[in-house]
Amino acid sequence: MKGIIEVIKSVESRNLNINPTEIYNEGWMTRLFVYYSIQEKLNVKSVDFSKISNWCSEAVISSPFQPRERGDKLGEGFTHADMTIGDFKVNFEKSGEIILSDNAKLFGIIEAKMGSNLSQGTKNAPSYNQASRNLACIAEKTIDNNSCKTFFGVVAPKVKIDFHKLEEQVNKELMLSQINARFEMYPPEFRQEKRMNEILKRATESEVWCISYEEWLEYFKDTEIINEILDFYEKAKKWNKI
Repeated sequence: MKGIIEVIKSVESRNLNINPTEIYNEGWMTRLFVYYSIQEKLNVKSVDFSKISNWCSEAVISSPFQPRERGDKLGEGFTHADMTIGDFKVNFEKSGEIILSDNAKLFGIIEAKMGSNLSQGTKNAPSYNQASRNLACIAEKTIDNNSCKTFFGVVAPKVKIDFHKLEEQVNKELMLSQINARFEMYPPEFRQEKRMNEILKRATESEVWCISYEEWLEYFKDTEIINEILDFYEKAKKWNKI
């Protein structure tokens, strides 16, 4: 591990051994925010970080539109979740898939961005964007647990939220219409089997929001934490040319 740490430290030297964006990116930025939000027991948007039982980055979550058979042109694979928060477990030795806990009370995903826009869709579903895809996965995962509070959020630099109009894309009504349209691509028996109406209902009950790193930073009170996060954020913006 000592060697790994030394390689990482090289991003602070003149002789870089790795691309700085391997460290200074949206993934590590959001891990810092979540870690310290738990430490300070913050309540940010719909998430009470004092009650978080688990969090994990880069786990995968199943989709309502898993391929029905090999070569299914309408199907889609697992979705990689930038940040999952709530009552769940992940076995990375087996598959890395998110497994919701029995009687889960909270479950949600945060999509992290630094400079890029949300993915706008796939070849076979061009109007089904990244936000809607995550929301559909969350709804299916919690379909049999109506008492589980669910959410989907996007975090990005304020300038990129404005530039890409992320708040317009992270709009629940728009996302619900995209999920519905995705289901309508399939025959009625598929929609019934996959419990389309129940998934849409769960998606409707989810909290949906967009927040900038700048706004999230304002929730913190500890000066040392603020300075650490701010220093990392400034370097992330530098290396990502923001």
